[in-house]
Amino acid sequence: MILLIDMDAFFASVEQAHHPHLRGRPVIVCGDPGRRGVVTAASYEARPFGVRAGMPLQQARRLCPDAEYVEGRPEKYVALSLQLLELYLRYTPDVEPFSVDEAFVGLPPPGVRTLEQAAAIACRIQEEIASRFGLGASIGVGPNKLVAKLASGVRKPRGLTALDEEGFRGEFWPRDVEHLWGVGPKLAVRMRSLGFKTVGDLAHAPEPVLRGAFGVIGPQLRAAAWGRDDTPLIPYHQGVDPKSMGHEVTLPEDCDDPEFLEGTLLRLSDQVARRLRGEGWVGRTVTLKLRDRAFETLTRQRALPDFTDDHARIFEIARALFRIAWKRDPVRLLGVSVSGLERSPAGQGELFTRDERGRLLVRALDRVRDRLGEASLVPAGSLTHRRALGHVPFGALSARALERKSPLGGGH
Repeated sequence: MILLIDMDAFFASVEQAHHPHLRGRPVIVCGDPGRRGVVTAASYEARPFGVRAGMPLQQARRLCPDAEYVEGRPEKYVALSLQLLELYLRYTPDVEPFSVDEAFVGLPPPGVRTLEQAAAIACRIQEEIASRFGLGASIGVGPNKLVAKLASGVRKPRGLTALDEEGFRGEFWPRDVEHLWGVGPKLAVRMRSLGFKTVGDLAHAPEPVLRGAFGVIGPQLRAAAWGRDDTPLIPYHQGVDPKSMGHEVTLPEDCDDPEFLEGTLLRLSDQVARRLRGEGWVGRTVTLKLRDRAFETLTRQRALPDFTDDHARIFEIARALFRIAWKRDPVRLLGVSVSGLERSPAGQGELFTRDERGRLLVRALDRVRDRLGEASLVPAGSLTHRRALGHVPFGALSARALERKSPLGGGH
């Protein structure tokens, strides 16, 4: 038996729990409320007004003008998420974080063999979360990760739903095909065009038709429509390697200045490379993300012939993709990520395009930023619009740097 524990409106609920005056009020968690951005999380009091995560703040203010806008504190949410994981570990060692506010919890036999036994444990966990942290959680119980995940959303907030495969089919077969985990809006449109409008339709679709239309994912989604899933639960103490590392930023205002946009791409590439080096990874696929003022989002990617953690190499590819993809429409959001990761092999300088002296320089610059903060050193090419680029949220000078009034503080 597997549980999926989903914290209800996690970021907003944490703020309400920590600030009593916010309880019972519509709360919207975002970046800097004074700048343009998007909704990170909305409390259940804000949702009846139509406010949803990912919505532009300007639109959220129109829908819910009386909401309380709170700047998110990721370090606080991560710390609380780790405390929740420790709580789950008291019940079983089989705990796999799925996101900062979700976790799969395995309840293996012989202690737990039935849905009823698993649901009883889920109820105890739910009550302990409420009593210790003042937070609500919705929990799905099922024989596999897919059923548990979808069951967790049946009753929210503070719901508890236990389904076996037969119960899953009774609950989800009548629903629109987009309710199936793994079917996004665009894929759902294609499925409906083939006559598969509900999860039940997909479950009974001919496998050759699905394979011809969607490739190998077609039969996999058909199996999911039956509630079948053999994805293993991987306890987080065993470690799960990242699949990619990236940064993205919503610009202060829609922009069609190529120098500003490419300068932003350079800083994004620099920070991605910093993360790769800091965590000991190299990658070989660079992905560009671009969103325009109409909220149309496109992604483009290109594979490298070898692995890299060099910001200049990452930027070179990101800029090339940008110049091909950008149609001169004003841009709202830019992002750069690197995937196809492997552990960086220590001491194998031939892997990188830079020479030994260059690698030593990069390490020295990393140490400066580790000590003085991200803003102590930035790529010169990103300073074409030096003040305007201050929006890129890569941190300020450290307190130590400010105390010393370091000459590096100007971002040279």
